[in-house]
Order: sequence, then C-alpha cells, then structure tokens
Amino acid sequence: MPPASANAQATANTPATAGSSLMNDSQDFQSPLENLSLQETLRVMDVAREMRDRRESAEEMFRRDDLRAGLREKLLRTAKLSGDSVTEAEIDAAIRQYMDTLHVFQEPEPGLNRFMAHCWIWRNRIMAGAAATATVIGAYWFLFT
Repeated sequence: MPPASANAQATANTPATAGSSLMNDSQDFQSPLENLSLQETLRVMDVAREMRDRRESAEEMFRRDDLRAGLREKLLRTAKLSGDSVTEAEIDAAIRQYMDTLHVFQEPEPGLNRFMAHCWIWRNRIMAGAAATATVIGAYWFLFT
C-alpha cells in the first residue's frame, strides 16, 4: 500500500502547491501601465491631450449653439417690440452671415493710424537701423573732422 499513500500524499500537496503558485503568480503579475517607457508615457499623454482638445471643441460648439439660440430669441423679442415683421429664417440668415464675417481680416485704410501701427510692429528694426546710422555718422564725424 505504499503507492496509495504516496498518491494520497501527492494529491494532498497539489492543492496547497497550486494555491501557493497562484499567489506567487498574482504577486509577480504587473499591470502593463506600471512600468511605461518614456516614449509610451508621452504617447499616452498625447492621446489624453487630443481627447481634451476634442472635448473642449465640442463644448465650444455647444456654447456657440446656445449663444445662437439666445441671440435668435433676443432678436425675435426685439423685432416684436419694435413692430418689425421678420421671420425666424431671416433672423437665422442674419446670424449666420454675422458669424461668418465675425473674424475675417480686412485690410485697414491707409493713413496715420496704419503707419503708426506698422512703426510699432517694426520698432526693433527701426531702432536697430537708427542706431546703425548714428554709429556710421558718428564714426565718420570722429574720423574725418
């Protein structure tokens, strides 16, 4: 009967051994997110940034729709109070045209204001040119007079 007792002893040790090996496996198990390389971390951050940008643009679109609806209601009330007979379609078309041309660049008219704006934009170049001219004139005066 020694073989039967050996089998029983082996069977008795198997669940304990299996349980301890499962515990070792679970202790050795690492989540793939625990040890990310720098490149993988940057990739995850890029995905998160892209998701944030898309969420913000969607929120902006919803706000824009709310603003348009509020503006439409306000214009309808104003038209009703003033006695103008305009339809919702006309107001929608006016709002659409206003929004389409809201941020369109138009070249300013020539004049003193435009000239001063260009001088302000180019102030560093103008000052560098003036300093260079003054240096040349000063050197000429110092050397040849």
